[in-house]
Amino acid sequence: MEFSSVGPSNWFDLFGLPKRFLLDLDELERAYIQVQKVVHPDCWSGVSFKVAAQMSSHVNMVYGALKEPKKRAEYMLKCAGFWPVPSFPKIMEEIFFLKSQFNQELFDSKYQDAILSFDEAFQKEHYVQAQQAYLYICYLEK
Repeated sequence: MEFSSVGPSNWFDLFGLPKRFLLDLDELERAYIQVQKVVHPDCWSGVSFKVAAQMSSHVNMVYGALKEPKKRAEYMLKCAGFWPVPSFPKIMEEIFFLKSQFNQELFDSKYQDAILSFDEAFQKEHYVQAQQAYLYICYLEK
């Protein structure tokens, strides 16, 4: 069941959050708890119970995805019409080189740079740059 058929049209609206890549995860959790108080099947009975169970399941899936940078970036790129992400050979070469260095500090630094780059590129609607940052996020994620 698509939640959009009965409620918010995107994952961020579902939780009343701004459509941004950088999220306050504590705020996301608080919003998740509030939404679950409304849709959780324990609050419903009969036919409404089935609908609530489907909605609650969808809310759980969305919450889990928004908590993970890779899944959040993927969703945002899909919504913007920039999915699937093409391969960028130079990025793949750099990632291969980084992995060969076995330097966790360098990995962590590049990963944080990719997170910030994705947010900045997406906010500026530079979607190709966001796709490139997404690849770094995918391959440097712990």
